[in-house]
Amino acid sequence: MRRRIALALAGLCLWVAGAALGSAPAPRAQAAPLMALVAAHKSQYFPGLSGKKPVFLLVLGSDARPGQNILRERSDSIHILGVNPKKHAASILGFPRDSLVPIPGHGTAKINSAMSAGGPPLTVKTIESLTGIHINYLLITSFRGITNMVNTIGGVTVDVPYPMHDSFSGANFNPGRTHMNGSQALAFARDRHDVPGGDLGRSADQGRLLLSALGEFRRDFGKNPGVVLQWMGAGLRNVQTTGLSIQDLLTLAFTARQVSPGKVKNAVVPSHVGTSGTASVVFIDPSAKSIYANMRKDGLIN
Repeated sequence: MRRRIALALAGLCLWVAGAALGSAPAPRAQAAPLMALVAAHKSQYFPGLSGKKPVFLLVLGSDARPGQNILRERSDSIHILGVNPKKHAASILGFPRDSLVPIPGHGTAKINSAMSAGGPPLTVKTIESLTGIHINYLLITSFRGITNMVNTIGGVTVDVPYPMHDSFSGANFNPGRTHMNGSQALAFARDRHDVPGGDLGRSADQGRLLLSALGEFRRDFGKNPGVVLQWMGAGLRNVQTTGLSIQDLLTLAFTARQVSPGKVKNAVVPSHVGTSGTASVVFIDPSAKSIYANMRKDGLIN
């Protein structure tokens, strides 16, 4: 897949602009890049990517429209990507956007409101408080960011699990392997009206998109490892990195190369749809605590 490490690792994730959390002021909306890969905490706390400790990325898709500050709008796509370098395996854990959770300092609210209430720092704090998982990197993208990056890499082939014909998102797919351009990939990631489970199914489909991207990256890398430098160059024209060195980026890319899609588990946090007052929300089940514990231990979901 022709993008750089951020996309290499996250596969193709959805997500845009950012600044180093806790170390640099957020850029103004008009100066924000289409995508950003940033250090969520000071670099001295990062685990070695080639070592024994797992690495965790928080992948966010901003709901910002053109002209809006992508750092202060809702994060409607929320996934933790845990990578176990030693086992060459990984896990993707999705959180439905309407999940009702404690937002530090803001009471209980939908998880996607953490971004609009306090930007990326509060979003990271919310996820860490909820799961006990220490986030190392944060990848954010916008609608335009994912569209441009998928087009830049020549598209992505996704195994569509069921018919999707949704006029709201623009998704129009029959089941089976489908090569998608940027607009189609975005539509696939946004459809929640005619997928099983609604928002829960959409979160699972977003994980499928990440897996598809990882598979394409590995295939392209296998043909010519040297093209990783070309992908990095192309990606850096669209993706801002903060708190990361070129060595960090190369290490991320080569770590991603070692993870087979067959050793990546894609899951959505156990949950069910309900209501809070007049609002439709998602309640995370208590069984999720065991999943968080498994991921904290080695980055994997058993």
